Amino acid sequence: MKKLTFVLAALLLVLSNNVMAQKNPALFGNNSKHLRAGIGLNSYGIPIEISYEQGFKQNIFGVNKLNLGLGGYLGYYGNTESVGSWDGSDYGYKYSHIVIGARGIVHYPFIPKIDTYAGVMLGYNIASARFYGDGTDPGSSAAGGFAFGGIVGARYQFKSKWGVYAEAGYSISYLSFGLVYSL
Repeated sequence: MKKLTFVLAALLLVLSNNVMAQKNPALFGNNSKHLRAGIGLNSYGIPIEISYEQGFKQNIFGVNKLNLGLGGYLGYYGNTESVGSWDGSDYGYKYSHIVIGARGIVHYPFIPKIDTYAGVMLGYNIASARFYGDGTDPGSSAAGGFAFGGIVGARYQFKSKWGVYAEAGYSISYLSFGLVYSL
């Protein structure tokens, strides 16, 4: 787990050095379509996420370069917790957490050549816990409910089709980063 975090951090540093030397293509607008894939950080580990966003309306509220994007989001996190062992067999719980939702994001270039944005997400949160191992199963549980949250983020395109992003807010994690592919 620590090795993965170190490798991804090193990769982002290498990319960020290359990014500064290259021109940034057009920022977010009506024709923009972005597919994101990344990892996040939360108090339990490293979740994964994918999202899609498409430009919907430019210059909203009459403000130049204030653009609206709409899209979808899917995040997953799984964890196994060993509670103990009995007669040479391990037992415990397997947890899974899924967030699926729709996002509305407002983009404005506060920083030159970087797409900065803020938005909201409305979705559904699915969580489950299952017992594993030998012995008496004390039961499993599942829960779900509507999820609502806000995000802030930034995207930098280091090639015409490829970029990096970082976000903070509520989704499957509180902080996430990854790659962006522009369609």
